[in-house]
Amino acid sequence: MPTGSIAGTQVARCVTLVGEIGPDDTAPGTPASPATAAMDHLFDKVWEDLKAVSGTARTINTTEPGFSTRFRLGDDTHEAILATADDFLEHLADAATVAKFIAYLLPADFVTTLQADLAKISGKGGEQTDDQLADVGDTAQTRALIKEGRALIKSLNTSVRNFFRTHPAILAEWRTASRIRQTGGSGEPEETTPATPAPATP
Repeated sequence: MPTGSIAGTQVARCVTLVGEIGPDDTAPGTPASPATAAMDHLFDKVWEDLKAVSGTARTINTTEPGFSTRFRLGDDTHEAILATADDFLEHLADAATVAKFIAYLLPADFVTTLQADLAKISGKGGEQTDDQLADVGDTAQTRALIKEGRALIKSLNTSVRNFFRTHPAILAEWRTASRIRQTGGSGEPEETTPATPAPATP
C-alpha cells in the first residue's frame, strides 16, 4: 500500500492487532493458570500423603484388626480428596494413634504437614477466582480487538480492489487471506469473504 494512504495505515494496524490478540488460548495444550497449576500440585501432594497414611494403616491392621477401616481411601477427585483428608485428620486427633504411624517411619510432622497443605488449597481457591475474572476481562478485550480487525479488513477491501484492479493474481490472494470468521443469525460460525468484483483485464 502507498505510504501515507489510509490503506497503508490500516495494514499497519492489522499487523499490530495480530500481536495484541495473541495466540488462541482455547487451543489444546494451553498451560493452566498459575493458581490452577499450584492447586493441582497441592492436591497431588495431599493424595500421596493420604496413600501413605492408608498404606501404613493396613500394615498396622495386621496386628490391630479393624484399624485400617478408619483410613480407607476415597476417589482421587479434588472433592473426594478433601473429604478423605478431613476424615483422616479426625481420626488422627489422638496422639497415641499418630504415634503408631510414626513408629512405621512416617514423618513426625505428617499430620501438621497435611493440615498446612489443606490450608494452602483453601487459599489457592481465591487465587483461582482472580485468574478466572482476569480471563473474562481478557476475553472481552480480545473480542473488541477482533471486531476492530474485521472492520479494518472490510474497509481495506475497497482500497485493495482499487489499487490492484489490474492484478488478478494479487486480488485472488487477497480474497483468500481476508476471509473472516463471524457468527451468522443462526448463532453458528460462517465463513465470509469481502465481495470482490471480477478484475478488469490488464
